[in-house]
Amino acid sequence: MGFTRESERTILLGTILLASAVSAATGFVLAQYYSFPVLNSVLYPPQDCWLGWPLNVGRHCFNDYTVTIAAGLRPNPWEPYPVLASSHYEPFRINYMAAGMAPHMVFAHLGNWLGSPRLGLFGYLFVLTIAVLSPAMWAARGARGLERMVVFMLCGAAAVPAWFAVDRGNSVGFLVPIMLAFLVALRRRQWTLVAIMVILAALLKPQFAVLVVALFTARQWRLGGITVLGTVISNLAAYLLWPLDFPDTVAQSIRNVLDFGSFGMRVAGDNVSFAKALLLIPDNVKAFQAGGKIPDGFLAGPRSLIGYGILALVALSLLALGRRIPPVMVGIVLLATASLFPAVVYHYYLVFALPVAALVARDPDGPPGSGIFDQLGPLGDRRRVVGICASLAAALSIAAPIMLPGPSHLIPIAGEPGVIGLVSVTPVVDTTVILTPLLWLFACAAIIVSYLRRPIPGAWADAHTSSALVTPTPAAVSRADSE
Repeated sequence: MGFTRESERTILLGTILLASAVSAATGFVLAQYYSFPVLNSVLYPPQDCWLGWPLNVGRHCFNDYTVTIAAGLRPNPWEPYPVLASSHYEPFRINYMAAGMAPHMVFAHLGNWLGSPRLGLFGYLFVLTIAVLSPAMWAARGARGLERMVVFMLCGAAAVPAWFAVDRGNSVGFLVPIMLAFLVALRRRQWTLVAIMVILAALLKPQFAVLVVALFTARQWRLGGITVLGTVISNLAAYLLWPLDFPDTVAQSIRNVLDFGSFGMRVAGDNVSFAKALLLIPDNVKAFQAGGKIPDGFLAGPRSLIGYGILALVALSLLALGRRIPPVMVGIVLLATASLFPAVVYHYYLVFALPVAALVARDPDGPPGSGIFDQLGPLGDRRRVVGICASLAAALSIAAPIMLPGPSHLIPIAGEPGVIGLVSVTPVVDTTVILTPLLWLFACAAIIVSYLRRPIPGAWADAHTSSALVTPTPAAVSRADSE
């Protein structure tokens, strides 16, 4: 097939373009002919002012920002928020650790200091937009001529997860440049930089502490231990920003995180976790048998544990491989696993695909127009299955999801400016985004199985590592790769 003969870089860019075109055509038909609210299926209903706050732009409130600052401005953010208690809701409990609220609070306090909370919101969204577009800007610099614009548009401006994070005002977007630096540092074997990025990622979202496995896989035991210690200390220190009830607030916030995610959220169509993807067929069969709705408690136990099982299996496999797998491949597997293993994962967590796509489009130490799969490993060690699986998974995570044929279902619109509680309902349809976790499972499995069956030569790995440790400059690493 001609498809399989194309470079992984071409497959990535071509798939994003094709999938986005099909999605646009499908959306046009639904919107123009059936008056269907297409963006509600691709993103999220715009009326999302859960607290009824006036901090809005039109009918939109960037709710993940407003809810977080509403909690963070209280002496103890992790106490139940009674304003949401009603016949439809339990009192709201913030599911952020202390450090994870810091980006929101910086801009909230800045806006209050300037006398304009909305100005703080705009500053937050501006910085968030730059963050999610940073991999596309970095990848475009490795292209030639007009191709720079193509790479930027496909990997950035047309990336749905990037705009989903901005649309919700979720701080996961700030992880994107950290993830990019993490992968580039792994490619160049700059272990200290890897450790710093792991600590920063774990401060924003605690589940990304599992990225430290990359250091242990590279047999950087001492630095890995220091990273674990630094992650724990930095996260605990952030609670001093809210000294009331400390240290009880640590346990309180951990309980809020662990209790997050009702059964309804775990079976919802906007959940892109590994567990939801693996149970997609039994869920649909059960829903068909039960008249269109999955009964409460159906496979609740496996649904809670599948992600942790996958995480443990991935970590043990990578540790067993050690230096027989390129560090950047370890990084890709860990980013996907850390993003998708929780029981409830929203679409904007697919932003991890943006730095992965950037490296597929540009090798940090390669010539212009080349990606990591063009030069990864010794000469003759191309591993086409690995490259194709990773490229397709990244491309279909970035591209606009395609509406799938089937009946629509109604989801509630919870709040609008000045109103708290259920406002109305809106129809949505399932999209190809529900298949994205399966693609990443296949990609991670392909990477691990490939290097288990045929590890990179130990002599090559040791020589490459030694060269990088002695002279850790990009030019030196590029020469080591060419040798």
